[in-house]
Amino acid sequence: MLLGDRVYHLQFSFEDKIFHIVRETWEDFRFQYGVIENRNIEFYEWNLSESAKQTLRQKWNELYLVQETHIQNQKNLEEDWEWTNQEKTKEYFQNKITGFGYFTKIEDPNSPIPKLFSFQKKDFISIKNDINRLLNGPTEVDRINVTTLPDTSSPFRLIANIETDTNRLIQNERKYFVRQFLVNPVLLYDQAFVKLEGKQFSLTLDEVKLWKLYRSKLVSELKFCILENECKDWEEMTLLLRILYLQKSIEEGQIVFPKKNFTGFSYLEFTEIPVSILNTKQKEYDQILIEKRKEFGKGYHPIHFYNWESFLSRYQSFIEGKSFTEGVEFNLEGKNPYPWNINPNIQSGSKDETANREKQWKTYTKNIQDLYSYHLVLQNCTNELFHYLNLMFPNGKIGDEIFWTPLTNNVFGLNFIPSVAALKIDLRSDKKNYKFYPSYRNLKRNQIKDWTEKNITERFVPTSKIYSQNPMDHSFLFFTEESVWSRPIFGLANAIWGLGYTGIGVLKSPMDKGKDFGKGTESIFYSLPELFFFNIRKGHFPFLTAEEIPEEYYEIESQ
Repeated sequence: MLLGDRVYHLQFSFEDKIFHIVRETWEDFRFQYGVIENRNIEFYEWNLSESAKQTLRQKWNELYLVQETHIQNQKNLEEDWEWTNQEKTKEYFQNKITGFGYFTKIEDPNSPIPKLFSFQKKDFISIKNDINRLLNGPTEVDRINVTTLPDTSSPFRLIANIETDTNRLIQNERKYFVRQFLVNPVLLYDQAFVKLEGKQFSLTLDEVKLWKLYRSKLVSELKFCILENECKDWEEMTLLLRILYLQKSIEEGQIVFPKKNFTGFSYLEFTEIPVSILNTKQKEYDQILIEKRKEFGKGYHPIHFYNWESFLSRYQSFIEGKSFTEGVEFNLEGKNPYPWNINPNIQSGSKDETANREKQWKTYTKNIQDLYSYHLVLQNCTNELFHYLNLMFPNGKIGDEIFWTPLTNNVFGLNFIPSVAALKIDLRSDKKNYKFYPSYRNLKRNQIKDWTEKNITERFVPTSKIYSQNPMDHSFLFFTEESVWSRPIFGLANAIWGLGYTGIGVLKSPMDKGKDFGKGTESIFYSLPELFFFNIRKGHFPFLTAEEIPEEYYEIESQ
């Protein structure tokens, strides 16, 4: 579902067993889905007014945010149980807090912070009072015992964030830390920051001037947060770390940014890049960096910081060889460098209480897994899309506008098959325009003039010049996407090959811990639909460089 510059689609995660609603840019989606995953993209445009489009986008945003709230609540309940588990947390202050991983416990007498903030005497008094209030907070906390968990009957029911006593303590500790840091700064942990070395990463004089301006605006915002107590703990930490990485960049004359811990949902598994194409990829990132620097320099705005930091995180993932996860949070964990003498009895709970919190976490986890469940046929990424649209607009109307004739997500409608659903939408009168974006492999095949090479050589995996075996794919012999009627024949060959590969995998299991056996069973699984004229195996292309992508890829996108 493309709405404005964002694509909304669904992807199941085997890690948390949740069918995720993914929201990302069209550029990222097209590259990941159309190039790396090698799938055709078909767009059917509806004839809608601007107000109707806005309503549709708002509904999808609500759907996305409700799921994100459910997932965050589940994490809060898990965190609350872990922290109140007496066996794990006999002392509260031994726990690590997100955001503290960028700091040491060593005082920094030469810190630029005092000069940057220039607090007046009355400001210091106010901050000291806040520190004492946070440090000497209540000796007891009214425990938030979540007896009634948020409703999980509908993905559209707006819900509140679960705030546990653990959440409140963490929030107070972050606020305490920020105020302590501004009064008595400590040294930064240098290894928690990435400094990009090289001439191409040096700041220009204009950039230094602009980044100083950004820094002063961030300082003003954080001062307001501190003195007026108007911001949440994570907002204060974000502003502080932005000030610090801009300051380090200005001092070094190079681009410096905080590292991130890459956790959470990522629907594309990271695949290590071969040394042979690392240099080419590095040059591509250098080119993208030029554009991102220009964008960041367009003016002081939160979205510019978000885009800049997201790109730098992507760069870090490339450098360190880890899966990239988008997000603004600076999430390295560490211990509070300042004494935090809160009463440990506040955090510890009785055995019954700890068991109850564990039960709440597991119950809520099961509830949201049921709400966002996945099934290859009954609830896949195609018919679940229709399911959400039908829930949003049961009559296919946005206000008084009829924008489509609803398609059932019932299995008997066969709409779980993308090609069947696409055909039905194509035949509807409510369709305005149609656009087709071929997959990477089809783009390359369309350039081949010789019939034999295009339809025989390129169909057989061992002889293909376009496709190369890679760690993301299991072993198979034939592509079956090209022709429906011959698909069962080639599918049978793939199934037999998979059986043989599985047999060899059994013999190799003691040496490779069942890796080839797993690949063989995958090959059989993806071959079975081909016996019944369905194709779900496309092959992946994770190691492509920009120069390998045909010009048509960019021409079609600009239409």
